[in-house]
Amino acid sequence: MRRKVPMRRHALPAIGAAGLLAFAVSALTFQGPAFSGQAALSAGSQTSASLQIPGEEEDGGPTQPADYLTQKFTSGQDVTPAQIKQAVQRSKALKPGSGTWDLLGPSNIGGRVTDLAVDPAHPDTLYVAASGGGVWKSTDAGDTFEPAWPNDNTQTVGALTMGPDGTLWAGTGEANPSGGGLTYFGDGVYKSTDGGRHWQQWGLTDSAAIGKIVVDPTDPQTVFVAAAGNLSGSASERGIYRLTNRGKDWKLVLPTPNATTGGVDLAIDPTNPKRIFATLWDHQRNSGRRLYGGVGSGLFRSDDGGETWKRLENVTGRHASDATGTGLTSDASLGRIGVAIAPTDPNRVYVISGNTYGADKGFYVSDDGGDSFAPSGRAGASSGYEWWFGRLWVDPKDKNHLFNADVNLRESKDGGATWATSSGPHSDQHMVQWDPNVPSRVYLGNDGGVYRSDTDGATRSWIHGTYQPFNQSYHLAVASDDPTRLASGLQDNGSHRTWTATAAPSDLMQWNSYGGGDGHYVVIDPSDHNIYYECSQGGSCTRHEDANGTTRNIRFGTRHSSRITTDAPVVLDPSNPSVVYFGGNVLDRSTDRGTTFTQISPPGDFLTGPVPAEQDDPGSYGGMYSTITAISPAKTDGNTIYVGTDTGRLWKTTDLGATWTEFTGKGLPVRWVNSIVVDPSNADHVYVAYSGYREGDNAANIWETTDGGNSWKNISGNLPNAPVEMLAYDQPSDQLYAATDFGVFYDKNGKKNWKRLGAGLPNTPVLDITITGDRKTLYAATFGRSVWKIALPQQ
Repeated sequence: MRRKVPMRRHALPAIGAAGLLAFAVSALTFQGPAFSGQAALSAGSQTSASLQIPGEEEDGGPTQPADYLTQKFTSGQDVTPAQIKQAVQRSKALKPGSGTWDLLGPSNIGGRVTDLAVDPAHPDTLYVAASGGGVWKSTDAGDTFEPAWPNDNTQTVGALTMGPDGTLWAGTGEANPSGGGLTYFGDGVYKSTDGGRHWQQWGLTDSAAIGKIVVDPTDPQTVFVAAAGNLSGSASERGIYRLTNRGKDWKLVLPTPNATTGGVDLAIDPTNPKRIFATLWDHQRNSGRRLYGGVGSGLFRSDDGGETWKRLENVTGRHASDATGTGLTSDASLGRIGVAIAPTDPNRVYVISGNTYGADKGFYVSDDGGDSFAPSGRAGASSGYEWWFGRLWVDPKDKNHLFNADVNLRESKDGGATWATSSGPHSDQHMVQWDPNVPSRVYLGNDGGVYRSDTDGATRSWIHGTYQPFNQSYHLAVASDDPTRLASGLQDNGSHRTWTATAAPSDLMQWNSYGGGDGHYVVIDPSDHNIYYECSQGGSCTRHEDANGTTRNIRFGTRHSSRITTDAPVVLDPSNPSVVYFGGNVLDRSTDRGTTFTQISPPGDFLTGPVPAEQDDPGSYGGMYSTITAISPAKTDGNTIYVGTDTGRLWKTTDLGATWTEFTGKGLPVRWVNSIVVDPSNADHVYVAYSGYREGDNAANIWETTDGGNSWKNISGNLPNAPVEMLAYDQPSDQLYAATDFGVFYDKNGKKNWKRLGAGLPNTPVLDITITGDRKTLYAATFGRSVWKIALPQQ
């Protein structure tokens, strides 16, 4: 095959993708003073940064065509928290146009719950933190929930607790790192003194993610926070912080040894609140590689209320899971650590640890308050995702009864010597809490929402709530002839639809499953809505056909890629829906709706480039980078296809793959290509959206060509500084819509003067948008607040 590569004209420094990566992560790799084994650490203090706001055009956009956050790569300066705050302010300054967003569902599934707090003063009352979904309140023992968090606040909440005086403390930003998908960061700690009706921002705005919050049971003004930091970017507030001066000032009491380490877990002795356990976690990622362990990880204890700390690493013997034999000592293999104290015997301390790539490293038990630990049973179930969990919970009335987070909920009744699975709830456990008001009642939060057991978590005793509208949607599809027929791929909840094989939608809040795993791309055939598709992680895809009251399921045929990303794109040809395109590291084409495929791009790394060494993941997510991430066939020319990759490469073929033209370098950013939209009336008119989120770059990047890629212009204009996740184009009205991490915006006639679409959409990332066939409605799939709809501006 012949390759046509036009002359490259770089707007950014011509240092290539690998150079940009090294530049982006340089701030994450400097080394501070190392911890010594049993050294006592003194308290530190926090600093703040100032911001010089760039000038603006009359329309409110940045003075340069590219978003000012790209200064990170042209001036060598990191994106600062103040710049991100400015992006939020810019987003809010774009006043919404007419119309109000309405929740569409689903409400019956539930999404990832990162934390929960039971209210001891009010029966059947609890609060939960939903990843990307804010804080929710239930007054009926977890059956139904109502929002207890402002829509305008960032919706990503990673930690939640209630103090002895009833004050709620919430930490924004999720400390659970991503595997194949994404987690999002926040803007510090909030508190509410009226049951979640009102919230006040309470500092630590540069913590990025909060792993845990604990409150002194004897002094509600003393609060400890585990600040985890930013996986891919800089965050100045990392480590363990204590609130002092009667609730006014945060003090860094356990600093971190380097810029990739943060706090992730805390436990406070209920009988002696001066004794606190804390864990630090050294972890980072870029577009392709995840290093979820390092020398900064460790377990610590303070016996004087956080003034000084001692590293705990005295392990007697070696756990069978610990391949290195290094236990809890500082080591490159030490990953996430969880710690829990038995309320009935505070000298009983449990610890769970994983290694850099997520395998169990060890489960340990102490009966002397942490002075020494002994290896015990295998708490995990060999899931390989310990970075996703790292939590233990002890029964408040029985020190030998405890749970461990894993894919399945792991239970021990003999102090951790042996373990079994408590079956029934959804997978991926994140939080357990017993109800002090009801004997044997325990609540569980996981990737499927909230569950309750009234028999101490006995297997198959878990009851799922009925109204939990905080799902995380990756993708969305709507039938071109029926705006009530929708499908969505949900994080760890498979693919769901609004109809069944025998019935049309009746209640759009009640969706039903038609595919498992992590739901990703979903597609409905525009010529026949009884034919539809779904994919789970890594491109495991199925075609479904409804007929005569039953559904026939046909798995996709053999494809030819050696690497496939988690969110592998599946696209139908807009002029012939029998033609299906699938992207891995090569482009496959099917003419029989996915039954068989033919490779139409050159073999190997032609389109994507090889995996750079610094992006190569040796763990369980290896082979998922340097792949195709966006495919867009032209409607007016079935031989023309545009393709983008996670390595920032952009291509076009006009002869169905016989030859390819590359646009990388024509002033375009070297960033993950999220979305490509080809004008349905003109194959030379194309929009492309990029994201640098995994590299710590939050710049908005939307580019347009009107001459088939010979020249490009940045049309980001006054968009807020946030990655653009998806584009949708209404050609008859020449109106472009952009789904971003700060909401949905639209631009008419290419004027670069973006407006916010409607009011009332919660402030959570929007990962997909779809326009109905009648062009009257736009649907938005949010990553934490389910699916919403709004009437489109009719101009």
